[in-house]
Amino acid sequence: MRSRIILWLFFAGPISFAANAQTYEFLEGKAFSEIIDLSEYYGIPNALFDAVSGVDAYRVIYTMPFLGEDITVSGVVFEPTDLDPLCAHPVHVYMHGTIFARSDAPSFLGYEGQIGYLMAALGFSVVMPDYVGLGLDDQRLHPYVHAESEALAGAHLINAIYTMDNPSGNSHDINQLYISGYSQGGHAAMALHRELQQNWPEYPVQASAPGSGPYDITGVQYPEIFAGETYSRPSYLAYTALAWQSVYGNLYDSINEYFQEPYASQLEDLFDGETSTWEVNSALPYYLDDFVQMEAMDTLLAESSPFLAAANDNDVYDWIPDAPVRMYYCTEDEEVFYQNAIGAEEHMLNLGAENVEAIDLGAYDHGDCAGQAIFGATLWFHSQASICEGITSVEKPSIRTEDAPTIYPNPTRGHLMVNLENCKKLCRWEVYSTRGRLIQSGSGTVLPIQCLQAGAYIIYLPDHNVAKSLIVSRE
Repeated sequence: MRSRIILWLFFAGPISFAANAQTYEFLEGKAFSEIIDLSEYYGIPNALFDAVSGVDAYRVIYTMPFLGEDITVSGVVFEPTDLDPLCAHPVHVYMHGTIFARSDAPSFLGYEGQIGYLMAALGFSVVMPDYVGLGLDDQRLHPYVHAESEALAGAHLINAIYTMDNPSGNSHDINQLYISGYSQGGHAAMALHRELQQNWPEYPVQASAPGSGPYDITGVQYPEIFAGETYSRPSYLAYTALAWQSVYGNLYDSINEYFQEPYASQLEDLFDGETSTWEVNSALPYYLDDFVQMEAMDTLLAESSPFLAAANDNDVYDWIPDAPVRMYYCTEDEEVFYQNAIGAEEHMLNLGAENVEAIDLGAYDHGDCAGQAIFGATLWFHSQASICEGITSVEKPSIRTEDAPTIYPNPTRGHLMVNLENCKKLCRWEVYSTRGRLIQSGSGTVLPIQCLQAGAYIIYLPDHNVAKSLIVSRE
């Protein structure tokens, strides 16, 4: 069936559904063995990676509303190929982080796109919007950290995969929808969760796991940036200003009101959708006094400032999630300050939220935190989801049995040990980092964790062939 579909695509071109202006385009498939090779490339040992299927990737071109008109945007869907086609798959929506070049978007199968293969190999249909102004949308500047367009890009792609036929032949479980994202994607994941809860009741979110996102731009992110002499990503300041000006139109009359020369005159060329992340960041100064106009730093967040109004419009923490939310963060994050997560948790709980957690993954910087947050979220969803059974003889048996061991408490929240429940009396266990390094091993139904730093870990139980995620928090 799958081979016939791919051959049909090869000879006939993309599959189109004109009624919804939606097009599927086959991109690349990876067999189960290739998925295992990819997991090893990312440093994930086979024993800890419960892959159950090969995966096909499809670019989806679809429409969404933006600034009063319907526009065409792109995204990517990763579909398992070796699972029961009569079984509806859980859906994992991943919102990508900051990029500058359109061709770095997920549907071009770059770094974050490759992660989609690993997520889908666990048995999920994985959905990644490119966002407005990225991917195949070359008609406009990407509206960076603009909550509404991020959320609608995700919501309309979700609607597409749930309502239209797709060439994979897979169906999707309406009651198994999970959302994650990192950095800008953490902001976008929170915005999407809010959008679906408030305006798309037909797509109930089961859980979301935003990582290191600027949820409180007004009260945390920009005050923390301007509290220091330097900022590691001055490009984010320019990206935000240019993007919000393109959306709201009233932030400034000239970009020189915000930024100094010679940099102000270079920004339009730098943010052309073709310049790489490295080139943009290396072109701008590290010291804020060399880049941002002093009067701008003093007035951007003033009460009557149009920038403050735009920031308020794009804060994403002032609501009550119905579904569980885990906000992963790291305390040495120099790009998106961890107080965003702590403040959002406190505010949501004060509003009456019942299942919102800000989880400390340890003293890592933004880059080192990414793998832990992304992998941790994926394994958390995997522990909740019902995965379809395989139809081919992949080499690794499924571990999802009724008597599979569980770990409690998880996250630990200051505990010195965890219990391995439903485990054999002399159960062997091994603790690995998310990069696959063996940290400690032992046996029994109690696992001591007093020597583990805050962070995400994988617990492998060889007697059961089970890998479980563990979040160690020292709060």
